[in-house]
Amino acid sequence: MATMIRVSFRSAADPGLARLKHPVPQFFSEKAWPYVTENLYLRSKCKSLSAKSIMTVAEHLKEFLQWRELNDIAIEDITDTNFEYFIEAQCAHISKRGMPLSWNTVNSRVAGSHRFLIWCKENNFNSRIEAEITPSLKYGRRGEYRIKGHPARELKGLTRFLLIDDALEFIRVLGATSGANEYCSQRNILVAKLMLQCGLRVSEAINFPAFDLPEIVSSGHSTPARIVGKGEKPRVILIPNRLLSDLWTYADIIRARILEKCEPSSSVRELFLSEYGRPITINWMEKLFARTAAVMGLHVVPHALRHTYGTYHYFHNKDIVFLAKLMGHESASTTERFYVHVAKLISYTGSYEELQLEVDNMCAGM
Repeated sequence: MATMIRVSFRSAADPGLARLKHPVPQFFSEKAWPYVTENLYLRSKCKSLSAKSIMTVAEHLKEFLQWRELNDIAIEDITDTNFEYFIEAQCAHISKRGMPLSWNTVNSRVAGSHRFLIWCKENNFNSRIEAEITPSLKYGRRGEYRIKGHPARELKGLTRFLLIDDALEFIRVLGATSGANEYCSQRNILVAKLMLQCGLRVSEAINFPAFDLPEIVSSGHSTPARIVGKGEKPRVILIPNRLLSDLWTYADIIRARILEKCEPSSSVRELFLSEYGRPITINWMEKLFARTAAVMGLHVVPHALRHTYGTYHYFHNKDIVFLAKLMGHESASTTERFYVHVAKLISYTGSYEELQLEVDNMCAGM
């Protein structure tokens, strides 16, 4: 049975590992022999993932490792057929409490194991698996999951974007329903504008450091700024100068008054603060969005503003590589999957509606 141990590599010869502030999960057998391939995979991934993310990867990999050991299959001997058996085992698995695994758990374990096998193939640890013809994990296995007798939850679709007029009206209503005072209203509007106009995630917007607010570059429309995003990965975003001016006004007047009134015991790095001088939270912002959405009769989550930015940015600029950098995606294919199809729908909306009206009129006379 494999045992996972979190190992510190601060004294490692590899400078990339030595710089890590968090330990890396590694697998060992009952006789303390390391699982070389799995451990090498985790060490290769930990340089680009946060401590929480690498632990998630390790947990999914552990399930595949234990299944492989139970069936006495070496890494180099795994085939697509073997992997099919692993998927079936996950679909049929019953926990100690007598409950089947949820579809999300099955899908996460299988997808994580699939990424590991692709890595094995690319790094010559296995030449027998054909990763490119492995069946669709997310949708192709759903039917099998149901056949096993486990009713699955409906898959969540991609977060919907807003039409730009709806997005602007949403931000206006957000400010109007924000609470007790004008300061809260201005702050919440600025947080929402950062997501809509710069494509920030809600966590990136509410945790934006005050000391990273750049001076306005008046020679253009926007000013570059640094943001540390998902997985602690820094990137450059473009803040429109008018929005940046409003952010500086908030920082110099409203934020300064809050800090002066509250006199926090330790330095606060976040730009956006509550009226008590504390950082605002994602949970609080999600509740505020839900309340505003209910007023408007829409279903809107914070990520919808980021999706709106990405969709319209591609619609107007058609530069998928640059958009991927602004959004903080490692691969342009991720950006394409989210935004290209929707942007095309926007561009065809006018002609499509005209066509539908014409067809409807013709069909009405039949």
